[in-house]
Amino acid sequence: MSGYAKVSSKGQITLSAAVRKHLSIKPGMYLSIVEDGEGIYITPLKDDLSSLKGAIAVDGPQDYKAARHKAMEDVACEKAKAD
Repeated sequence: MSGYAKVSSKGQITLSAAVRKHLSIKPGMYLSIVEDGEGIYITPLKDDLSSLKGAIAVDGPQDYKAARHKAMEDVACEKAKAD
């Protein structure tokens, strides 16, 4: 299936009803947009991030403050390496 969309002054596009129906796109769903050098691909994401809850088993309580601090240190190190 193919279609076309016009870009609004705000950079928004509207997918035709036929495309939305064919891909089961509902209001509020997220779409993945990937650029490959030739163009873009728009793909509906079937689940949102909340669907990942519980996807990774953990053993014991989690220290989110320490994890956040470690992530911030990692980002700072990567930026320092890039400079």
